[in-house]
Amino acid sequence: MRRTHASASLLVVAASVIALAFPAIVAAKTPVDPATLTPPPPPQFNPVCERVGNGIICEVVFTDPLVVDEPSGVVCGGTELLFSQTRSVVGKRFYDADGFLLRRHFHEDVSGTWTNPVTGATASFAGGFTTLHDLAVPGDLASGTSQVTGSVRIYVPGAGTILHADAGRFVLDEATGTVLAQSGQHPFEDYFGNGDLSALDALCSALA
Repeated sequence: MRRTHASASLLVVAASVIALAFPAIVAAKTPVDPATLTPPPPPQFNPVCERVGNGIICEVVFTDPLVVDEPSGVVCGGTELLFSQTRSVVGKRFYDADGFLLRRHFHEDVSGTWTNPVTGATASFAGGFTTLHDLAVPGDLASGTSQVTGSVRIYVPGAGTILHADAGRFVLDEATGTVLAQSGQHPFEDYFGNGDLSALDALCSALA
């Protein structure tokens, strides 16, 4: 009986300690006004910022305005394709104790269509990317490197995949815009960045 009472007493003490500690853990996160940070997360990102330990973390979530049948810059047989897209983003921004941005980490989901306005043919696309941007200078978005990984599949419903766009990984120097490293398939980078007009032949053929 003594052991039972002793065990019960220990459980009560332990429960009391946990109960006292839990509010302290919750209280460790205090709200921070996003406008006081450098740079502040844009209001349209719906930021929720809290001071956590020796830093500040902002959670962001937003959806871009719809893009509907905009000129794409991709020309197939003399006809410029039209581009439609939806894009949604969730992520976090990490600041130091003084409110200077150190890192951005976010994931985006994209989907939409490519359309040939002459033939009326349409191809769909869907996929996502994850970006990790470590700033070299706290608070300076135009510093450091960004690593982007992911894939977008372009396909014709009922006919299968046409090509994989930007499938793989690349590392970008934010100060100069220079691609430092890349792997995988990046046909749109080849088309727009390197002037390889054959990089999107598969898309053009599908929409001819």
